[in-house]
Amino acid sequence: MNTKRKTKMTTAQYTARMKKHEQQFEKLRTKIVADTNTFIQDNPETTMYSLQNTIEKFADQLVLSGAWIPDRINGYSGVPSGNKYSKSLSKKVRKALGYTF
Repeated sequence: MNTKRKTKMTTAQYTARMKKHEQQFEKLRTKIVADTNTFIQDNPETTMYSLQNTIEKFADQLVLSGAWIPDRINGYSGVPSGNKYSKSLSKKVRKALGYTF
């Protein structure tokens, strides 16, 4: 990822790119909500336990990705083996999700 670029990314450029990503994600989130609601309606007896190796992993990654952004900007690591992990938002989110390390 450390490719040499001729110019630095400015705050305005970063903000504009993140706004575009937000709009794309909102469209995806709307589809995820609709698909999940349809699945629940068609399978009311299903719990996350039966989906733990597939859907639960995807949901955890969505949450952890959200925590990673402010951690990265604030200079914290989003992984347990990383620098300053103990103060990171990722650590708090991982704990809330039930991860033990």
